[in-house]
Amino acid sequence: MQSNKCFYKATKKGTIIKVVNEIYLRDDIPCGHDSCKECKIKLERRTTVEDRALLSNEINTINSDKILILDTNVILHQIDLLEDPTIKNCIILSTVLDEVKSQNRAIFNRIRDVIKDSSRKFYVYSNEYSTFTSITRENGESPNDRNDRAIRVATQWYKSHLHKYSIKVLLITNDKDNLKKAKSLGLDCQTIQDLVFELSDKNPSLVDKLSDPNDDSNEKDNDESKRFQYQEHKPMSMLTEEIKGGKLIQGIFRTSITNYREATVSNREMEKEILIQGIENINRAVDGDIVAVELFDQSKWNTPSTLIMLENEGVEEDDDSIAKDSLISKKQPTGKVVGIIKRNWKPYCGAVEFKQQDDAKTSTGLHFLYFMPIDKRIPKIRIKSRQVSNLIGKRIVVAIDQWEKNSKYPSGHFVKDLGPLGDKETESQVLLLQFDIPHHPFGAAVMKCLPSPDIMDRVTSADMVGRKDLRKECIFSVDPPGCTDIDDALHIKDLGKGIMEVGVHIADVSHFVQEGTAIDEEAANRSTSVYLVDRRIDMLPGELSGNLCSLMSNVDRFAFSCIWKINQHTGEIIAVEYTKSIIRSCASLTYEQAQIRIDDKSQNDQITVNLRNLNSLAKILRKQRFDRGALYLASPQVKFKTEELGGDPSDVEIYQLRETNSMIEEFMLLANIWVAKKIYKHFPGCAMLRRHPTPNKAAFDLLTKLIENKGYKFSTTTSKDLADSLDSAVDKNDSYFNTLCRIMTTRCMSPAKYFSSGSLPYEDFNHYGLATDIYTHFTSPIRRYPDIIVHRLLASAIGIQSVSLNLENKTISALTENNNFRHKMAQYASRGSTQLHTLIFFKGRKSIEDAYIIRVKANAFVVLVPRYGFEGTVYVSDPNSSTTSSTSASNIYNYNHEDQTLGNGIHTFRVFDKVTVEIYVDDSKAHDQKLKINCINPNISFIPSDDIDSNNLDDILNQENNKSSSSSSSSNKSSKVRKQPIENIKSSTKSTSNKKLKK
Repeated sequence: MQSNKCFYKATKKGTIIKVVNEIYLRDDIPCGHDSCKECKIKLERRTTVEDRALLSNEINTINSDKILILDTNVILHQIDLLEDPTIKNCIILSTVLDEVKSQNRAIFNRIRDVIKDSSRKFYVYSNEYSTFTSITRENGESPNDRNDRAIRVATQWYKSHLHKYSIKVLLITNDKDNLKKAKSLGLDCQTIQDLVFELSDKNPSLVDKLSDPNDDSNEKDNDESKRFQYQEHKPMSMLTEEIKGGKLIQGIFRTSITNYREATVSNREMEKEILIQGIENINRAVDGDIVAVELFDQSKWNTPSTLIMLENEGVEEDDDSIAKDSLISKKQPTGKVVGIIKRNWKPYCGAVEFKQQDDAKTSTGLHFLYFMPIDKRIPKIRIKSRQVSNLIGKRIVVAIDQWEKNSKYPSGHFVKDLGPLGDKETESQVLLLQFDIPHHPFGAAVMKCLPSPDIMDRVTSADMVGRKDLRKECIFSVDPPGCTDIDDALHIKDLGKGIMEVGVHIADVSHFVQEGTAIDEEAANRSTSVYLVDRRIDMLPGELSGNLCSLMSNVDRFAFSCIWKINQHTGEIIAVEYTKSIIRSCASLTYEQAQIRIDDKSQNDQITVNLRNLNSLAKILRKQRFDRGALYLASPQVKFKTEELGGDPSDVEIYQLRETNSMIEEFMLLANIWVAKKIYKHFPGCAMLRRHPTPNKAAFDLLTKLIENKGYKFSTTTSKDLADSLDSAVDKNDSYFNTLCRIMTTRCMSPAKYFSSGSLPYEDFNHYGLATDIYTHFTSPIRRYPDIIVHRLLASAIGIQSVSLNLENKTISALTENNNFRHKMAQYASRGSTQLHTLIFFKGRKSIEDAYIIRVKANAFVVLVPRYGFEGTVYVSDPNSSTTSSTSASNIYNYNHEDQTLGNGIHTFRVFDKVTVEIYVDDSKAHDQKLKINCINPNISFIPSDDIDSNNLDDILNQENNKSSSSSSSSNKSSKVRKQPIENIKSSTKSTSNKKLKK
């Protein structure tokens, strides 16, 4: 049976066109219930035995005497509840699934995963294509009303269809109008709340997962409602109109990492970010929300706060923090949030704050609790629970439901329990969830894409088409110890007359990861492998990353090769060849093993001689690069020693870099630069490239003054001037001073990013840190998805692979956006893992160490501890206190931003000063264990109160009623541990932070 659906739409030119969709209705779509013999007969008539066997594996059926038909709003608002395995035997109508997909793609993906789980018994019924349930939209009927009617019609059909089998059909909806109309038709229906409370006797945890955005029973204190009121958010229609008219500005809201009472809103059309100060002006916006901002008059513009009032463990510290400090003394556009365009709420990891723990152990009633997110930029979340005893001492996940104008905190619901607080496995899982790291097992569709494990033992002539046989060349790899995902290998040979042939051979991952396949889509989503201290989250399944693609020694492997002819005396590139190849590495060396061979004059075998030749040539190339203005910037990397694999750390040490690290780095950089040139030549509008923007000169103003105050000339006119200035900043009495200068220079720059060549003019392609006009990533396709794209582009450029039909600037730009996000999240997760293991290492011990001040604020200073390569905050005063006549003069500190000094007449603290600190773990709060750093030489007696709560709005709002919006507030931590930025501006392609773990 054929049915037509018609609708009208406007083209870009404004022309109205009529669109007609032909729909063929069927009368043999099964209902999905095992008891229904009628549908089974229909299914047998139109399918073979093989078809039915296949369908039984891919399509769930229902076997309960009570089935639930879910409305769209239930899925959109209760996805956390529906993911609970207790909820089973549900019908998802195609109408509902389509609505969910159009409104929220993330929730659509989550419900689709539930449907795929055969144990859950979720069945999708194609009601829009069934003769019995398909309907057409009536005149004057809104799309939403039409869809609600379709849901009721389908429910009515299910009720009559399964009545003979005594199966109860229950429509679950929270739509009051839909509920009323369904009841008038004689349908059995319930709200999701009623259903959950019915089930709560056997499964009390379901109540905790219930999202209740329209619940008015949050037991709000009447006095609180009277004295506490945020400004009403403007309605969306008004926001849209005022944004178009230029009265309001739309942008992304970002809470300050060091001050939760301060935020910025970025807008592409504005050069400067908009400053938001004070809880009332923040007006319930949460980090990541898209908001509408009303700008104040210029006379009311303000400067950012100089206080440290919030610590986020340094995991998400800005890589350009020194640059931002340079701008603190300058007034910024300032405003207030007047509306929310789009919430960016997500599940948050943390723990509950519950002071009546003795009562909680035996209490079974409904309790209202405060959830403390790990990310301190997120406010406390008010949740209710019947299982308090099961939540105390646990890391849990909570989602926000709403934030009303008369509520101090947002309200939310429990999502899931991750495990005991402080447990290493639990806290590692928290990191992966907190930073949205895809870490689920690879699905069946992905695993089906994998070739046979012995495929490289059966290389055919077809595999060799367009591929150069290099198996007789002396090719070897040099990597960190224990590396199994070997991306690259090299060879060098003397061609005579001062000419060397050098080859860089990169794993040919794109041969196994074909475009558009399930494994390609999974790799594109993951975008990068993630390296934690004790584990690796692979971008590709282990069969590829640790075997078939890995360029291990003594086995045949496919590669993509760049081969140059280079003058061994001058480093001049005479010719370059790009080719796919097959290689057989003769050795897999570690950096240390390669260095020993180079240094041991008694060794003169072919591999050792080749290593020395490569090292000599690398030094020439390196000198040329630095002569052009490339920067060498420090970023301390630590490694942990353990007594056993996966055990707790027994020692921490700075990773040692050798000449061989620089040797490999140099040839990887060379390959990346030359491949970038090639793909841009052939694809000027859509080449996947990487840029490091030239820093704004003002970003160096503060650092320049600090270094010049030490008596050194510091010029930043060009990257070459900067490199020379850093080379000359050497203190004979303190060897670490130069390293500090390089670390702080890194903080004056924005991180490097991927981009599509069609989105920027050529003059903006440059990579400032490497002093090259063009750059890309080609050398690590096992662990980076951008490299796979570059391999495909290069294969097309040399004529051995057809160009993708999707190859355009828009497609590449979309990929780069995800790549940049995933890369940043991987950095944060890696830093967090380092912090976790540092915390574990210091448990039960104290350490007194030398440290250097690298940043000074109005109430604290930040120190770097070279011995352990981490940073922490030392407070000199409470950000929530006010000076009184009883305050000791020695505790009153004066802050000078221009000179970055903090003094009290007795001690003056300056950037670059050396101090002695005591490091230990404060575990007084189980849900908030932290590393504390106290300055003991010179001695600072002030210790922040543990009772200070960084999210305590009671105290904050009382202050804001009596003080200006820039008055200081409280902090609940006294130290922070921060790993240096992993994004190494010198672009070391083989740093230990990227490759250090055994599979």
